[in-house]
Amino acid sequence: MSARVVRTGDGVAVGDWPPHPERAAVLEARGALLAWDVLTGGAAPAARVHDTARAADWLWEVYGPEAADGILGDAGTVAVGTGGPPDGPAAGGPGAATLDAARTVAHLDWAEAWWPASAIAGVPALDPAVLRAERAVATAVVEHLLDDEDATARALRAVTADPGVEGLSARLAALAEDYGVVVPPAVRAGRAEYALAAGDADRVDGVTVHSGSDAVDWALVPAGAVDAAAEARWAVVRRGGETSLDVAVAAGPRPEVRLAARFDRVDVPLDRVDGLGRHVGRVPVPPTVLLLPPDRRRLTVYAPDFAAPTPEPDPDAPARRAALLDYARSRSGAPSATWTERTAGRR
Repeated sequence: MSARVVRTGDGVAVGDWPPHPERAAVLEARGALLAWDVLTGGAAPAARVHDTARAADWLWEVYGPEAADGILGDAGTVAVGTGGPPDGPAAGGPGAATLDAARTVAHLDWAEAWWPASAIAGVPALDPAVLRAERAVATAVVEHLLDDEDATARALRAVTADPGVEGLSARLAALAEDYGVVVPPAVRAGRAEYALAAGDADRVDGVTVHSGSDAVDWALVPAGAVDAAAEARWAVVRRGGETSLDVAVAAGPRPEVRLAARFDRVDVPLDRVDGLGRHVGRVPVPPTVLLLPPDRRRLTVYAPDFAAPTPEPDPDAPARRAALLDYARSRSGAPSATWTERTAGRR
């Protein structure tokens, strides 16, 4: 496979950068950023090299010696891949191990930020203990090319428990001993389940004047705060001469995240999780809300400590979300799946 090399005043660009943040698994290396598009499945990353002198020490491990020479030289395209030189690191060689580990670290960072856990769509939640342990083990393999000299020790200190996964636990224990870090014992508490709104959940007391639902923008909430496939539901309700706005959205595996919603100019704190596993909120609104035209009856769910609501929805977002849900559903049995993905939803 060939990748285009573009030279600018700021450095060197190799290959096509993932088109959207939710598809980009990124690794910050010395002198460069590497990025894999999680949907395309390519082994070789795109790169944005901003310091060729620092990147020269390790680029050969990711792209192979000949491709690295082309990137650092004057080539307009280079052959990149995993089939051995000149297409990439030789199979079984030191470069291949580095490339695999670099991709794993980047992929786990992506999963922590974007994994679309959804009971509705059948995407199980990831176990954070397994993710942090696997990331620490992979980080140790690529620490020599990272911009953080203490990356492995930092990753080990973030491990919250022995993951209890055969193979991974042994590698983690050996690494922790080398670095003098004590890993907490495995936690065997049952996996928290999150319920779905269904049946009588949609019934409200009073008279519903207007109601509807809107998709949740993943960029506005941390991963796991809401069910990734759920829509947020809203209703303008008259009760005893007063008008209120009711909002509900199915919680994900991290229901403790503080959420809010914006409907036109009205902000609604979603300050509790009800018995059906939904983030819910209710605020009084003036009767003029009843007169809002349809194009202004739009609900935006967001995490106040994470992002601000956007003025207009992205028309391409639903298709992009659907593609990522399909991808996540396929990962448990994929040959390239991480330990974290293979054990998702099993504990």
